[in-house]
Amino acid sequence: MMRSLPSLLCALALCAGLADAARANVSLADLGSLGVQSDSLARAAATDVVVFNVLKVRPIDGGEVASCRVFGRAIRAERGKRFKPRQSVRLTVPCAVQGADASDATPKWVDREALVRSAHGRAFLGSDGALIAYELYDLN
Repeated sequence: MMRSLPSLLCALALCAGLADAARANVSLADLGSLGVQSDSLARAAATDVVVFNVLKVRPIDGGEVASCRVFGRAIRAERGKRFKPRQSVRLTVPCAVQGADASDATPKWVDREALVRSAHGRAFLGSDGALIAYELYDLN
């Protein structure tokens, strides 16, 4: 039963119309409207969870809602075998300036300024390495 839980959660995400969003490296927090705790869903669906030091954040394009490239160094892997301590971490995270006008179609994003100030992050990754969810840690 426990092995089928991640498969069931992935199927739920697909049914909710988030298949394209999952491939585009976005958060599953939008499933919160279905009564499912997004953090719990991300934890259950992720095959790899890594906690890391954020070394650099670079916005990919200049729009209010965009993507940011996050570079870091792994502290520990909480799940999976993709990351080892001190291994390089590179992620594309949806980000936006505070107060950005985001539509319902826009994926859940992280505040860009908070992302730049963050010292640590936690990333939840699918089996294909795509980002499922991202959490900020220790804002300066």
